[in-house]
Amino acid sequence: MKSHLLRRASFALSPLVLLAVGTAPVLARQAAAPAPAAATVNSQSAAAKAWNFAASDIPVDPNIVFGVLPNGMKYALLKNSTPKDSVLVRLRFDVGSFAEADDQRGLAHVLEHMVFNGSTHVPEGEMVKLLERKGLAFGADTNAVTGFDQTVYQLDLPNASDDLIDTGLMLMRETASEVTIDPAAVDRERGIILSERRARDSYQLRSLIDQLDFQMQGMKVASRIPVGTEEVIKTAPASRIRDLYDRYYRPERATLVMVGDFDPAAIEAKIKARFSDWKGRGPAGADPDIGAIDFARPEAADDFIDPAIQDSVTISAFKPWVDEVDSKAKRARKLAEDVGESILSRRLAKIALDEHSPILAGYFSDNDGWKHFDQVSIAAVAREGAWKDALALVEQEWRRADQYGFTQAEVDEQLANRRTALKNAVAGVATRRSDTMADVLVKAADGSFVVVRPETTQAMFDAVAPTLTADAVTAAFRKRMAGLSPPLARVTAKAPIDGGTGAILAALDASQQVAVTAPAAATSAKFAYDDFGTPGTVVSDTRIGDLGIRRIRFANNVMLNIKKTDFQKDRVYLSLRVDGGNLLATRDDPTKVALAGSLMLGGLEAHSLDELRTILAGRTVNPGFGASVDAFGGSALTSSEDFTLQAELMAAFLTHPGYRADGLALIRRYLPQQYAANDATPAAVIGRDAGGILADDDPRAQTPPLDRLMALDWSQLKPVIADSLAHGAIEVGVVGDIDEQAAIDAIAKTFGALPARRAAFDPHDAARVRHYATDRSDRTLIHKGPAEQAEIRVYWPARDDSDLTEAMRLNLLSRVMQLMLTEELREKLGESYSPGAGVSLSDEYPGYGHLFAASNVDYKDLATTRAAIFAIAKELRDAPVDADLLDRARRPLLESMTKARRENSYWLPYVAEATSHADRLDRSRNSLAIVEAATPAELQALAQRYLLDDKALVIKAVSDKAGK
Repeated sequence: MKSHLLRRASFALSPLVLLAVGTAPVLARQAAAPAPAAATVNSQSAAAKAWNFAASDIPVDPNIVFGVLPNGMKYALLKNSTPKDSVLVRLRFDVGSFAEADDQRGLAHVLEHMVFNGSTHVPEGEMVKLLERKGLAFGADTNAVTGFDQTVYQLDLPNASDDLIDTGLMLMRETASEVTIDPAAVDRERGIILSERRARDSYQLRSLIDQLDFQMQGMKVASRIPVGTEEVIKTAPASRIRDLYDRYYRPERATLVMVGDFDPAAIEAKIKARFSDWKGRGPAGADPDIGAIDFARPEAADDFIDPAIQDSVTISAFKPWVDEVDSKAKRARKLAEDVGESILSRRLAKIALDEHSPILAGYFSDNDGWKHFDQVSIAAVAREGAWKDALALVEQEWRRADQYGFTQAEVDEQLANRRTALKNAVAGVATRRSDTMADVLVKAADGSFVVVRPETTQAMFDAVAPTLTADAVTAAFRKRMAGLSPPLARVTAKAPIDGGTGAILAALDASQQVAVTAPAAATSAKFAYDDFGTPGTVVSDTRIGDLGIRRIRFANNVMLNIKKTDFQKDRVYLSLRVDGGNLLATRDDPTKVALAGSLMLGGLEAHSLDELRTILAGRTVNPGFGASVDAFGGSALTSSEDFTLQAELMAAFLTHPGYRADGLALIRRYLPQQYAANDATPAAVIGRDAGGILADDDPRAQTPPLDRLMALDWSQLKPVIADSLAHGAIEVGVVGDIDEQAAIDAIAKTFGALPARRAAFDPHDAARVRHYATDRSDRTLIHKGPAEQAEIRVYWPARDDSDLTEAMRLNLLSRVMQLMLTEELREKLGESYSPGAGVSLSDEYPGYGHLFAASNVDYKDLATTRAAIFAIAKELRDAPVDADLLDRARRPLLESMTKARRENSYWLPYVAEATSHADRLDRSRNSLAIVEAATPAELQALAQRYLLDDKALVIKAVSDKAGK
């Protein structure tokens, strides 16, 4: 179960944001229903009033059945068939950690746990098992989220049978009114919740709490982090949990959302039958008082210091929140405001790519603050030690935008991106994703916006876009910024700031005295790479009938594999594999091709990465090009209309990589930030070191020293990969909604037009030799997190994945072990929130692979956890797996495998290698049957072969403060 910290997720500061050509507006991703339109909801109906769109002039999506029961419970139903034959169920309660008293801090989250631990009709420990027997995996398909102001329960049903839907609704009704909250069960759950709290106690969480405490002074936000306090979790009586349950788990605070492949009328009848008699127990809880922002608070500064934190700067300001109905006028105003904010974010992204920039990434954002305040922020990840320059940069860019506004070229670029996103949403109306719409409906439960069809959003955009001149956008931005509170500046850094917050304030004040000038006019060029020569000739054209894959070979030996699907309307994946990849690295020079993974940041000979963003504005393309184990290239999601352009872009990266200095500079600014966190947590230090340990200290599997990576240069990479890029075998994969001939024509004029390539991939046999660790002694790694945080992982050497039958049985065996670990370490011992098990069988290195068991635990519990893991391995060796346990492992695996086949992302790896690795296609044909047929005796035989104590390798991660 998850504990979300914020109602609205903040923008992730990562170099990955630099790779996006354009950002789609949120509403453009709210794809609409494929079903024939239902009767329009009466704008003055009880449902319209309950969902808060009665006063709006925006037409609600008519395919959604909105309702409200006489007891006040709202519901929303949407028939949707992507993916086919599945149903998503969400039950939202309008309550979270804000409703807690001081002696209840963390109990909203504890209550979420107790829902899974006994109710009137489902005994303790049986809910998850019941769902597993029906094909739902705990965590993946069965989960819950506690936030500040809401708690959401989630079921992803793998099929739309009456039995599963009835079971899902029964469990949601149990959640609503029948949870027992037995004191003994509460005591048994305390250790699990403390384990979850311990696992979440990271430098990121501590920084977030510090940020909330500083920026939202006067409010209860920082003191109501959903994961709670250790003291309350350890000592709170069940009666205090019951208090929250009775006061806030009530029909008038509940919203049920269902999206999937069902008849809405039939589901509505089931909901009425199941929930109409639900009544609240005792007096209802009041809306919590969460405090208030002091909008007259003077300018202030804050610093947060941690050796693992990203260096960053943020300037925030506030104004009172204004309650207004969602309307066409509001959305028109918001569109203008959002365009201005996006332009400012775009300017920061452009600056971040400058060779000498003090920032790695930047953004401008807003937040509605739980309908208590309106917050705007400008922020950036800073080059290590460059906080002062970064702070001045973002302050002045904000002021530059306010004083001088925006250019028409900037506005047009943003409008082009939004126009294309909306066009794609409308084109994909029949195949929008159920999970996307379920999330939208859950968010709409608070009444803050009307859920509409994408055609409606597109029409509103088309009506407003012609009025969005540079002057109009500038005026909207200025009005948005008017009346803000004095700025609050915050800096995170790895080392203490000389002068502390006083120095931050001084730097802010100094920057404010610097006059800003108008931004330079943006220029745009035509894409330079649309002619690769005479289109290639097809010399071979065959079909794999049972899998629907067409295989083409051009005269220059380029291979093309196509699978046309109808899973997502007008969405197409393009994959490129060019012989080479990380296999070109050697033991003597393990970082030989390390920079190839970031080749895209170097742009093209004719265009920098930033220029590509402008040139490609409004097009559904992605400049994805890097490296994998055995190939250069990458994959991208595009549209049928822009498929040729996407192919041209990827071909350009192959034939004319830019190796630009600004890309290399960005890598060198980013690496120290990344490496600083490599030993901050148990998982981080294991992630850094385990690969090398398991590979018998092969330097190609080890994390290289930072100074070695910082010394790399494009000039060293270029000759190493030149032959691969010029002559290496090429295989292109295409999966999605595209005409086959159109795909063939596009690849013929790009990759098919290149000079002749080698006909087959080099096996690179020598480079594929990898040995499992010969030294099986326990290893202890040291992290720098809290003293009690520890992790243990036990690895058993296995094999590669060449034997499909054994590979699938090992996968199933690991699922069985996962359930046994959960039962022992979580439910019985209460030592771990999320123990795990898995299998990793290589398809690149013959004979190389392993099974593993893992658990994040308290340092003091390492020995008992280690013993429990080995005891489970012995149990699997000594006796066949219990039939019920095997069923609970097998059914969710089969359902997930079946469901995956309805996704383009499942088929892409197969299609990408359908010619060079045609033998692997049997995995798609046969894997389900193998899992279905696996017997307890066969799994026991695998355990006896692989899960041997003397073969195990134990890696522990403990704090440098442990035992002190």
